[in-house]
Amino acid sequence: MTTTYLSPDDQERSLFILIKKEMGIENPKEIAQQVTAVLHAFRQTLSLDTACELLNKLPDFLKMIFASNWKQNETPVSINHLDEFVTLVMERDRMLEKYLFKSEEHTLSMVILTLKKMHRLVDFDNLKGISASLRQELSEVDSEGVLA
Repeated sequence: MTTTYLSPDDQERSLFILIKKEMGIENPKEIAQQVTAVLHAFRQTLSLDTACELLNKLPDFLKMIFASNWKQNETPVSINHLDEFVTLVMERDRMLEKYLFKSEEHTLSMVILTLKKMHRLVDFDNLKGISASLRQELSEVDSEGVLA
């Protein structure tokens, strides 16, 4: 299998273009805020060591998003399934009073698009703390046409 090299700018553009296309979100700030919310929730599901390991593997544009507002004493949340992760994202959104996500379906779509793209950039299979069930669910869901 041939891997195509994408520059960091192309990686960032491809993530945001994919989300814009699939979610119909025109405002780049809104896309960035929602991706940030997903990554911050994902960070909370990892131990500090695993989160730091993941941070070191991310492309620069995602490093900045992933590490922003990081309270390293944040209590990790155990997540085994995609639906639990969607619930976490939505709970954090309400707790922080951001109200970025319109519905559970909207949140699920953003989670799938963001995590699948991130998984292509960083192999989750070798990271401790990501449940096998969550990895399996992400591999089975098709990110193209998520909202279909």
